[in-house]
Amino acid sequence: MTDPAGALKQFKAVTKRSDALTVVGIAGPGDALANPKATFSTLKQIHQHNPDVQLCISTNGLMLAEYVDELAALGVNHLTITINCIDPEIGTQIYPWIYYDNKRMKGLEAATTLIRRQLEGLELAANAGMLIKVNTVLIPGVNDHHIEVVAKEVHRLGAMLHNIMPLISEPEHGTYFGLNGYAGPNDTQLSQAREDSAVYMPQMTHCQQCRADAVGTLGEPCHTESTDDSKSVYRIAIAAMRNTDNPLIATHFGYAEQFDIYDFNALTQQFTHHETRVVAKYCRGPSQCDEQEQQKQQLLDALVDVNEVLCSRIGITPWRQLEKQGVKPNVDFALVGVNLALEKIASQVALSLSNKELTHVRDYG
Repeated sequence: MTDPAGALKQFKAVTKRSDALTVVGIAGPGDALANPKATFSTLKQIHQHNPDVQLCISTNGLMLAEYVDELAALGVNHLTITINCIDPEIGTQIYPWIYYDNKRMKGLEAATTLIRRQLEGLELAANAGMLIKVNTVLIPGVNDHHIEVVAKEVHRLGAMLHNIMPLISEPEHGTYFGLNGYAGPNDTQLSQAREDSAVYMPQMTHCQQCRADAVGTLGEPCHTESTDDSKSVYRIAIAAMRNTDNPLIATHFGYAEQFDIYDFNALTQQFTHHETRVVAKYCRGPSQCDEQEQQKQQLLDALVDVNEVLCSRIGITPWRQLEKQGVKPNVDFALVGVNLALEKIASQVALSLSNKELTHVRDYG
């Protein structure tokens, strides 16, 4: 995770190494319009630094309608909206809840509201002259029979391109679908969905589902600033509860429902958010903390590629288990803000790099 100043710093660093950069987009983590102040500040600073670069954002569309005019004024001319269905009944199988208009909605109300807002925002953006690509995640058994209907409607409202992406279903990614046994589409299913959509609009087939901090050109493999051979990587996992916005490190390791993963970028000397991994709790209460050994091991396996785990508290058993697999437990930042903790650790890692003390770096792929 970074702030607008850090984003501009990274943009400048990338352009020094490559003069082929023509497009800059904000694609995550999370939704670009969930934090509009930071998003617009970043876009404005990049545009002021280089007025020729094309700006784009990715969004789920929930808040798009409110910000179309402001996006257009900032020079955003490319837009990606993720729309996985236009039928609320199907939507209830994809979106368990949304937060809109100062309240949390669930079930049919949530799906209906999100879809209505997505389509409204799409049409307004198209009328404003933006070039719109719609991303649709193909989920077998959920929306695979619905792709052609989606394509027809989004094309009618002004979308120019359709990118049908396979569900990432591997459990290690920590997604709801992966943890609940949903299989991703095979090549035949993906080809059929694209063929159905192609009746109405052109298809984007070169998407590699890159990370939000990817840098490169079309046709090249995805890579990021933090995976450049000349830089080292240090990865942190922060214990957290699901569906909360607590800015503090306040979750006991044993009761964590997810871990927010951050990678150190040696170029900007900041941590950037990599992904969020949803996990089953290590403990389900004092009477159940000694049970479910397989479940505990799955949680530890989800952290095998990190260097350090931040949490408010942790028992001696998981502490030793983490240390055994080369992961450093850290409770020194209990009840400290996430951003402040990352800033302090980033300084320590940067110092280690400059002193060439960080000699072993794991390959994260």
